[in-house]
Amino acid sequence: MGIRRRAAGVALVLATASLNLLGAPGTATAQSLAGIVLPVRSHWQTLADSRHVYVSAPGDDAVLATDHDGQVVKKMEGLDGARGMAESADGSTLYVALPDADAISVIDTATLTEKQRISTGADTEPETLALAGGRLFFGYQATVFDAGIGSVAIAEATPTVSLDENPVWYGKPRLASSPGAPDRLVAAESQGALGMRVYDVGSGTLKETAYSDAVADVEDVAVTPDGSSVITANGSNYYHQRWRLSDLVEEAQYDTGPYPNSVAVDSHGTVAAGIVAGGEWDVYVYRPGETAAYRTIALSQGYADLLDRGVAWAPDGNRLFTTRFPYSGDVVLDIVTDVAKASSTITLSAPPTNPVGTPVTVTGKLTSLLPFPKHRAVTVTRDGVELPDVKVRRDGTFSFSDIPPDWNTYPHYTVTYAGDARHVPGTATAMVEFVG
Repeated sequence: MGIRRRAAGVALVLATASLNLLGAPGTATAQSLAGIVLPVRSHWQTLADSRHVYVSAPGDDAVLATDHDGQVVKKMEGLDGARGMAESADGSTLYVALPDADAISVIDTATLTEKQRISTGADTEPETLALAGGRLFFGYQATVFDAGIGSVAIAEATPTVSLDENPVWYGKPRLASSPGAPDRLVAAESQGALGMRVYDVGSGTLKETAYSDAVADVEDVAVTPDGSSVITANGSNYYHQRWRLSDLVEEAQYDTGPYPNSVAVDSHGTVAAGIVAGGEWDVYVYRPGETAAYRTIALSQGYADLLDRGVAWAPDGNRLFTTRFPYSGDVVLDIVTDVAKASSTITLSAPPTNPVGTPVTVTGKLTSLLPFPKHRAVTVTRDGVELPDVKVRRDGTFSFSDIPPDWNTYPHYTVTYAGDARHVPGTATAMVEFVG
């Protein structure tokens, strides 16, 4: 895990900000359930449905199921090397790839018990899963040097398994699909080599319909619910990419930062794009079709990286789940419950120095991608001492003047917007040196 920056706090820290002269980055406190330590010591994927959050833990040979508040429902053990997961359209069945058993586990989500285990063949070591064309597809190790895509006829009473007759992958491909394109399967290289493909699987076999060599080493991939686009998290980039599903032409880039490792899309098309390390934020949230984040999320305090494939939506988009890995070795779940609210961005500008005994003027601006209420104000403190509230003008700008006590030659000013029905709170700080 890379060394991370993180300020102390007890909740998720949210909001974007620009650093203007001595203005510090804006922050905000989310309505969230943060820092829930899970009873597993490993992680491969986080997945959510309308009832549960599932975390596959290969080192524990387990899949952990919690409710949407992070309370453990059951730890399903004996799942050899549990990695990739996929769920049936009706939510009744969870499929889990078991590379250490050369098998796929079929789990009843009502009872959270394994009802079947499907062998994929000796030394196949299945890893990633996706449902398309009425079959379950899995990325697996086809030969010593090549990986392939196999499938399971899950509608059969005794499911038959078909393996790839022409394996073309260097590493086990990441797989994704969407109800919006039920007969399309997306596969992307996972280990350095170039390549992403779209297959028509309506006939039960792989028929390539599109190919691109413009992406490699993909950590995570998701198809939009309308089936029109695919979004990739590529660890070597400083941005996530959106591709047109029909021909894999790049449609857009999401300027998220280094290093993309997670992506999830809710049923409405809202995108959550996660990165391992970089600037102030771990997860960026985008409304359908947009490439400017309306919400940015910094995970809880401590040195804790977002895990690969560690972002998942509740299907209705009302909650966002993230998993991270602090240096303690725990797997930690964070739950954002007000994810529909937009970030509040505060930028401040102040002179670096000001004469003692004369007023200093601090100017600022409050912005967001969603409109604010007409009448709004920000609160101001000087080193914890409350100053009068400041009205925000219609264009988002504001200013205030202050003369601190003569002994206070390095006052810190903190400006806070309390938030509203559509915005999370935001805050920023500025420091001025008073000289005699």
